[in-house]
Amino acid sequence: MKVNIFRLVRPRKCRLPSGALVSRAVGLALGRAARGREVNVIFCGAAKIISLNRDFLGKNRITDVIAFGYSGEAAGAGLPCGDIYVCVPQGERQAAAYGNSGQEELLTLCVHGALHLSGMDDATPAQRAAMDRAAQRVIAKARA
Repeated sequence: MKVNIFRLVRPRKCRLPSGALVSRAVGLALGRAARGREVNVIFCGAAKIISLNRDFLGKNRITDVIAFGYSGEAAGAGLPCGDIYVCVPQGERQAAAYGNSGQEELLTLCVHGALHLSGMDDATPAQRAAMDRAAQRVIAKARA
């Protein structure tokens, strides 16, 4: 599996997590379903994520991560399985609020997006808790 990383914005308060760590973590989160496929991780600013959230999800507000999965013809081997947009300014704010480093929060958001692509949902508190636990397991394994 190949992870393409794009940086559309520079963080103000932290450094981005290393590309190697992001690639390992996203690959682990996606698992076998992404074998032979690609995923794009895009670190973006507030304006971009608000635009995506409004245009595709009907919510005219900032969010931390949005993941778009590809199916049909775009789901073939060697083609992207999805895009994960991570809002760097929102991740930095959340890091401060949660007591995490900015790098850790941005990595967590990358994994969160990958878990969405793998089929997990966080619509209920129980689903969110399960997703958070899965993200922490993936990150620990990626760091090992």
